[in-house]
Amino acid sequence: MAPLDRIRSENLPPTSTAWMNPARAIAIVAVVAIHSLGTVVEENYATMGPDWWVANGFDSAARWSVPVFIMISGALALDPARGNKPRRFLSKRVWRIGIPLVFWTAVYVVFRRFYLLPTDDGWNPGIAILTGSPFVQLYFLYVLAGLTLLTPFFRLLSVHGSRRLQWGTGLIFLGIGMLDQWASIVFDVGEANIATRFLPMAGFYILGWVLRDVVLSSRGVVLAWLTLAGAIAMTIVWAGLGPGEKPWVFPYEYLSPGVVLASSAAYLLLHHHMNSGFRLLHWFYPYSFGVFLLHPLVLYPLRNVMGLPTTVPGVLLHAIAMPIVYTVICAVITWLAVKIPGVRAVFGEGGPRNPHSKPNPRPSRARKADSDTASA
Repeated sequence: MAPLDRIRSENLPPTSTAWMNPARAIAIVAVVAIHSLGTVVEENYATMGPDWWVANGFDSAARWSVPVFIMISGALALDPARGNKPRRFLSKRVWRIGIPLVFWTAVYVVFRRFYLLPTDDGWNPGIAILTGSPFVQLYFLYVLAGLTLLTPFFRLLSVHGSRRLQWGTGLIFLGIGMLDQWASIVFDVGEANIATRFLPMAGFYILGWVLRDVVLSSRGVVLAWLTLAGAIAMTIVWAGLGPGEKPWVFPYEYLSPGVVLASSAAYLLLHHHMNSGFRLLHWFYPYSFGVFLLHPLVLYPLRNVMGLPTTVPGVLLHAIAMPIVYTVICAVITWLAVKIPGVRAVFGEGGPRNPHSKPNPRPSRARKADSDTASA
């Protein structure tokens, strides 16, 4: 605890959160890439040829994306400026998370039952839902739902707790989550379920707020890039050469040491590099949640038609080109879907928008000219 004693008690001066929209836009493409390559990493390991190592490299390099999503969610939800009325906060999150969770759980249960596993009588959709992970990406909604319920209590840290207390709480939760995942994966002790799946991620959620206003110096940027590169390299080597089941699955987990380091570094670097510009990514961001919800419905059928790659060029196609294709298709579908009043709710757009989530409108040229004249 000695390092915590050197942390100042007061919070850092607030910084702009404009970087979070382009950051999430990039992160969702990385999430799609993980799912595009997941089966390739599992199936092509037997030969352990160049194609597998390339797939392993891209998969490892994209693993920061999910923790960064959690960290950004915590950075926004725990902001004291958003108020402290739990009922109002939770009612808004029902529209944003609750309705999509229920609807898309039903969609993917049907998709998995009748498309992916039509002959597997051993799969039980009820048990799958009770695990809190009925389909490959939906566990994230179950994680957010659990964290949302605790947000009014976590927000007491940002409102009344010192920065030292915030750091300590976040690190303790992160350490517990890492230990939990290590014990469950390595020793097969326990397993997350619908009631507990969010708990291991609570550390990321709190630290997203703690690190939100950290501004890197030039030296800090270099150290963060070195940390990110080293953590990705650790994951690549550990997955291919580590002991145990092959490929060694633990280093891919979001609470493994390499991914935790990579995620923390990526979070700080995205803040540093994306504070201005990136207009295209700002435009794309409102459809990123739809990409998250829809992409397996596009990815699996197309990949089944194409087949799994067994060559380096084929892996590169599935690692770079196809995630962009899947993303564009899902963004277009989302753009059309949210225009339909009865459909908006299942994409998280049915309720009132939080005013803090709206970007500041760009001033018109006339208003800007008046402002410049007044300044002069």
